[in-house]
Amino acid sequence: MRLSRLVHCALVAVLAAGASTVPAHALALEQTCVGTEVTTFDPPLTLTARPVTVTVSGVYPTCTNTGAVTGTYAETFSLTASCLVLFDSGSALRTFTWGGTVAPSEFQYNVTSSAVAGQVVVTNTGVITSGGFAPAGAEQVITLVTPNVVQCLSGGVASVTGPTTLTIHRP
Repeated sequence: MRLSRLVHCALVAVLAAGASTVPAHALALEQTCVGTEVTTFDPPLTLTARPVTVTVSGVYPTCTNTGAVTGTYAETFSLTASCLVLFDSGSALRTFTWGGTVAPSEFQYNVTSSAVAGQVVVTNTGVITSGGFAPAGAEQVITLVTPNVVQCLSGGVASVTGPTTLTIHRP
């Protein structure tokens, strides 16, 4: 009983101090997923930049929301790329399909990529515009190993694989 009195007194002190309001910038976490993305290039990447069809497919076997315990996505687009420049900045649309009761989520995002310690880090930041979790902010981060130069010279790099995380939040 003494512990609950201490907790009660602490709560009263916090409320009296005016700390009961949630800061305007606080975010409510709706979903966090961890998985893997496979990115394929047709034709395979070489050291020479050229038009390439890129196909990405991702699997999230572990997600935190009980209504969407797994997730998948796939997208195909064209761009000019090489082993030296995998991705560029821009905007796109991707649909996450959930395993569970939540409807698919349409994700409209801006993409940026950067080379960090032998890896290409792709960050997709945007908004879930429709479907499950809409409206909400989201960020997806994909980390891919920089293509091997020997592969780039000998026949090209047909695919790269790496971990990906997804976070969906409401303001």
